[in-house]
Amino acid sequence: MIFLFSVVVGAPVAVTGHSGGRADIRCTYQSGYESNPKYLCKGVCNIGNKVIMVKSGSPAEDQRFSLSDNTTARVFTVTITDLRTEDTGQYWCGVKRTGTDVYSEIVLLVKQVGGGAPVIVTGYRGERFDIRCTYESGYESNPKYLCKGACNIGNKVIVVKSGSPAEDQRFSLSDNTTARVFTVTITDLRLEDEGQYWCGVERSLSADVYSEILLLVKMVVVGAPVKVTGHTGERADIRCTYESGYESNPKYLCKGACNFGNKVIVVKSGSPAEDQRFSLSDNTTARVFTITITELRPADEGQYWCGVKRTGTDVYSEILLLVKQEPSYFSTTETNPQSSSITVSDQNKSTDAVSEIYICVED
Repeated sequence: MIFLFSVVVGAPVAVTGHSGGRADIRCTYQSGYESNPKYLCKGVCNIGNKVIMVKSGSPAEDQRFSLSDNTTARVFTVTITDLRTEDTGQYWCGVKRTGTDVYSEIVLLVKQVGGGAPVIVTGYRGERFDIRCTYESGYESNPKYLCKGACNIGNKVIVVKSGSPAEDQRFSLSDNTTARVFTVTITDLRLEDEGQYWCGVERSLSADVYSEILLLVKMVVVGAPVKVTGHTGERADIRCTYESGYESNPKYLCKGACNFGNKVIVVKSGSPAEDQRFSLSDNTTARVFTITITELRPADEGQYWCGVKRTGTDVYSEILLLVKQEPSYFSTTETNPQSSSITVSDQNKSTDAVSEIYICVED
């Protein structure tokens, strides 16, 4: 919106540029205004709230903006170098007059220099993963890099760049200039590696060239989640099956998200658990390892993972443990004054033998 009494000439003009590049905004004006001051205003451009980015006769505060005036063609041009995504928005070409100024509206769009639609790639936690980034002929000698996140100028999180080692040594970059493909290798993939990345080719005189990568990191999970139900104070056995070939591999039970760097391993084969209620036995013939939990507690309830340790990423199967209150051996429930139900357990005999007596009193 422009001030109520301003004069606006023509329809809005859309100008598109790319981040890191240059944009020229051409503002035409009518005969008679050749000697009038000109300027570029950003936003609503109201009286008392004019954000003037650059004006004729003086340098801009942001030196990326400059203004030149061709009075013969009656066109003044605002040049913006090193375009940024935050430069996107509404602008007004202004010609200063006695009384109200004359304006023409500009809508500037700043895009990333991309190489088509995002490529979605999937890797598995703990494994190695290669991100392949293609580029065009002519860029063989240009520096390459992988950037994570929005990758804006002033906020580039470059995880690895050609010619120098990465801060996180799990990342490395190799460039096949013959095939025009550079490859970023990530070892020991972690869940936190998931997200948006940009393959970047650095250019000196114009914006860098990008192609977007969306990396998904998953666990190697076998089968659907298995529900196990136990009662407080009792024992629960969690049976974890595994495939042939893993008989000699270490096994363990992990609680919660079981993320890399945040594994809560409650018990593992070959060593006693910190909480001695947990124990693990492995039947390699049946290819089943069993976790026994004694004296179940409500706090034991939750998500667990049966884990088989491998070179690379481990293999998991999901367990959901539910812990319920132990049923009472003697209970009396009075539903109303006329009837009652009593359950009696004969505890002097075998615990497997339970006698139930129901007494009903009616009017």
